[in-house]
Amino acid sequence: MTAEAGASSPEPVDVTKRRIRSELRAARNRVGLTRKAVANQLVWSTSKIVRIELGTVPVTPTDVQVLMQLYKANEQDIEAMVELAKQAREGKGWAEYSEILSQASLELFANEPVAKVISKYEPSVVPGLFQTEEYARSLLKALEISGGQIEKLLEVRLRRQQLLEESIRPELNFIIGEAALIRPVGSSEIMREQIGQIQQLARRDDINVWLLPFSAGPHPGMGSAFTVLQFMDNKLPDLLYLENAEQESISREEKTDIKKYLDLHVDLQEKAEDSGPLEDHIKKILRERYGTSNGAEK
Repeated sequence: MTAEAGASSPEPVDVTKRRIRSELRAARNRVGLTRKAVANQLVWSTSKIVRIELGTVPVTPTDVQVLMQLYKANEQDIEAMVELAKQAREGKGWAEYSEILSQASLELFANEPVAKVISKYEPSVVPGLFQTEEYARSLLKALEISGGQIEKLLEVRLRRQQLLEESIRPELNFIIGEAALIRPVGSSEIMREQIGQIQQLARRDDINVWLLPFSAGPHPGMGSAFTVLQFMDNKLPDLLYLENAEQESISREEKTDIKKYLDLHVDLQEKAEDSGPLEDHIKKILRERYGTSNGAEK
């Protein structure tokens, strides 16, 4: 880390917080100190060190300075980390949506814009980054979300989708299950518009979309959706987001689990490719389910 990199970082505040946690943990490990040893030397509780490294409590610039000094960091790195801590305290990031979003969702959304590659499998619904406003509204109504929350959640979707318009954005590798397109969410018109949106996005150079049809047969990924974020910066470990009907979770440290899901994504991609081109599947679904051969062009 350099002072310049830390001071000029344009990344979202939530990512800055994650960077601070990762660097503090890495710096502690480099000097071979346990959390308990750090707590004893600083006359803090061990639980405070744990909470700082897990991100369950905010860390002050003063705490960062004290920790980095204990970890024998050089002055340049200490200054850079303190500057990052100041930036993290000044920004809100996605925190304004904490009443309607889970902590796992907040962390996922915060890290998406700075990912190098986003690999996603969604078996049942159109991924949020691809949803049209009317599809999203119909889906939220079907889930019996209250009216006030629907508008707030639509605001979240639109904010997330801003990354699709950025000149520098992650490479997206999305696998969508056939159920997501044949299950009507709202009217046929809404579905045609939604499918047209997917067609348009799939034509972009940095967006890869595959459809996994029922004809591909059973596979290990049938149960839940998953997303893996990979980063250019090696100080930001890969992030795994798991989601099913009952819960969401985030994993950053379980490298074996993350590799397992990346391997699963490759396997599902191969199944999807063996089943035929995306456009062929979409035209068949539009013709058989929605009475047309073309999605709505926007």
